[in-house]
Amino acid sequence: MKLPPLVHNRVSYAGAAIALLALTAIVFLFVLHALARGGEAPYAGLVIFIFLPAVLLFGLALIPIGMWRERRHLARTGAYSIPRFPVIDLNNARERTAALIFVVGSGVLLFLSVFGSFEAYEATESVAFCGATCHTVMEPEKVAHARSPHARVRCVECHVGSGAAWYLKSKLTGAHQLWAVATGSYPRPIPVPIESLRPARETCEHCHWPGQHADVQRLKTRVAFLPDEANTRWEIDLLVNVGGGSRDEQGAGIHWHLNPANRVEYIPSDASRQKIPWVRVTDLRTGTASEYNSTEEPLSAQQIAAGPVRVMDCLDCHNRPSHRFEAPDAAVDQAILAGGIDPSLPGIKAAATEL
Repeated sequence: MKLPPLVHNRVSYAGAAIALLALTAIVFLFVLHALARGGEAPYAGLVIFIFLPAVLLFGLALIPIGMWRERRHLARTGAYSIPRFPVIDLNNARERTAALIFVVGSGVLLFLSVFGSFEAYEATESVAFCGATCHTVMEPEKVAHARSPHARVRCVECHVGSGAAWYLKSKLTGAHQLWAVATGSYPRPIPVPIESLRPARETCEHCHWPGQHADVQRLKTRVAFLPDEANTRWEIDLLVNVGGGSRDEQGAGIHWHLNPANRVEYIPSDASRQKIPWVRVTDLRTGTASEYNSTEEPLSAQQIAAGPVRVMDCLDCHNRPSHRFEAPDAAVDQAILAGGIDPSLPGIKAAATEL
């Protein structure tokens, strides 16, 4: 089949060459990525499903741009007469074949675009993308996450959650963070708490449902080693009333406040929420509320009205559930207990902790 005369120009040729090279690279890298074994490549999804498709679309866009430029050139020079709009006659075998190729090609391109868009979405939702490709400043958090009880929970399940609104909000926030990383203007250290984090009731409680908590006692044995010459082993037994209650009870134990019948609100006086002078506890079954104000640094009625009032949730206590950084003393205790450090070495607990 002969190509339209307008396609014979340098811009269209360059666009076709760029698109062909990008398509070849996409197919090659996709097959290589699909057959690869031994871990998730953090930059693979970014290159295969975001960068190269953008190059492909750029090349395809150059083809009609070159044809438009060629059309203007021929119209200006008067080389030959060109119809204002193309005429398609499906009774003509040549034009029918061209139309069929255009429709099939457009369908294939649409399918690849949808598939590529989904793969790009999946790539940007992966732990490798969050921890290594995009948020390189969060490398310590990524390492800690891999060693945490939530290692198989993806970053986005806590930091974004479900729903298009929060996904869009996270990507808009991410664009600002990307600029901060590129320019090195992000704060050091990263401030806590994270103000834009989704409420824990919409993330944590998908797995840790408060209605399933029971008033049971659990025995916790903590093993430590004293910083003396003999590295004396010291065991502490704690009987913890975990509690929580069900929807039919008000709840008891250390998790009584997470019972659906209870609501605890507070106003912090500092950005890190370490000082809490005002607390309000509401029994949602009766609607009665009790307020507690600090006797040392009480808040005035105007300050209470101005807030901001925060509803207590999981992260107010468990503020590093997936990014634990052990204190040196506790880290050495764990290493000795796991056999990584020989406790028969005199004074090794004190020396290792100091180091």
